[in-house]
Amino acid sequence: MTPILDLKRVATITRKECLDHLTDRTFLLILAIFFLLTVLSLRQGLVAYDDALKLYEHSVAYSDPAFSSPLTDSHPPSLLIVFSALAERLLQWGPLLAIAVGFDLISGERSSRSLKTLLVRPVFRDEIITGKALGGGAVLALASAVPVVLALGLIAAAGITIPPDDAGIAALFWAATALYLLTYFAVALAFSGLVDDGGRALAWTMAAFILFSIVVPAAASCAGAAIAGDLPAYPSYDAPAEEVQHYLDAARTRYQTLNGVENLVLILSPDGNYQAITKELLTDRSDPISGWGISGLADLIGRIWQNIVAIAVFPLVFLALAYARFMRMDLR
Repeated sequence: MTPILDLKRVATITRKECLDHLTDRTFLLILAIFFLLTVLSLRQGLVAYDDALKLYEHSVAYSDPAFSSPLTDSHPPSLLIVFSALAERLLQWGPLLAIAVGFDLISGERSSRSLKTLLVRPVFRDEIITGKALGGGAVLALASAVPVVLALGLIAAAGITIPPDDAGIAALFWAATALYLLTYFAVALAFSGLVDDGGRALAWTMAAFILFSIVVPAAASCAGAAIAGDLPAYPSYDAPAEEVQHYLDAARTRYQTLNGVENLVLILSPDGNYQAITKELLTDRSDPISGWGISGLADLIGRIWQNIVAIAVFPLVFLALAYARFMRMDLR
């Protein structure tokens, strides 16, 4: 008869894993670098928002109504500018934090024989691997929440009102980031069970990282550019309304085609899905081309639901692989 999962034992192992990560010097060093990059990104985002606000105020003060058009009209900057630089840093450095959490979880304990000792106690394999996965996931969820909370706190401290839609987008941004980090944690955990030592597990995980973060996105960009074609010529400032509208329609069509093709290919990459999600979430909705047709949070979710599903499937697949491998592992 298959043993029933004991939630108390799972919670004990989860708590132990969280404490192990939060007291590990290597992890704390990587976490400190991660938070330093986060602070620098937020500062960069706040400066960009302040510059955009000054430019908007200047353009409103000196605008000429005689030359007003959809291309030249000024719009107040979006608060989402603050998150743009943060998204780029998380895309670049977030996987390293996740890999550091997971690559040695199984192989390291297997090499030190501590897994064999642990299994002598009244605890089952499924409880061990479940506790390890939950512990690592909890640490990464906390690490990904801190930048978002810090960004919202800095915005509020600056006296800027946060619209409800932007607060919802910030919550979606955190959820996407947590799933993105969890994916690489799951990849590292799977390879940690598939190979015998931490060094090889790290090497295989980094190879997967290169495939997902460089090869697939590059293929998506090439395919999108080839199918969408070139951007039409930009009309002159005194162009008639029909020419301006023709340009806007052609540019929007190209933008939508480019995004559609890229998203289709990027389904094969957690990096690509995360980039597609954050690109849509952080789009300036006042932009006449990229922001065209975005009516609110529900419409945004409708545009990226495929990427949300895909980025959620990745960690499930690799966690299932890690679970299956651990349950069949020879620990003698």
